[in-house]
Amino acid sequence: MDCADQLERYREEINRLDEHITDALGKRLRICMEVGHLKKAHGIAMMQPARVEAVKARCAQMGAAHGLRPEFMTELYDRIIAEACLLETRIIEDEA
Repeated sequence: MDCADQLERYREEINRLDEHITDALGKRLRICMEVGHLKKAHGIAMMQPARVEAVKARCAQMGAAHGLRPEFMTELYDRIIAEACLLETRIIEDEA
């Protein structure tokens, strides 16, 4: 197999993985929306700092087990959690 063929195979595999990642993120955020509805129904504050730190630490550790830099995982989860917080805030404030 020549270089161009191998590169194309890698790209196809990356594309499939991107689909899985996107699907998983969509599922995660849908669950976060359910959490937002639950928090709203029970008067629970949207921001839970201890939970946020626990998630980031757990994901950094999981990432490290797969050879990923903990800093990368923390930055990635900063973005994911920020999006989840935005969705929860919209629900709690009746914007969604």
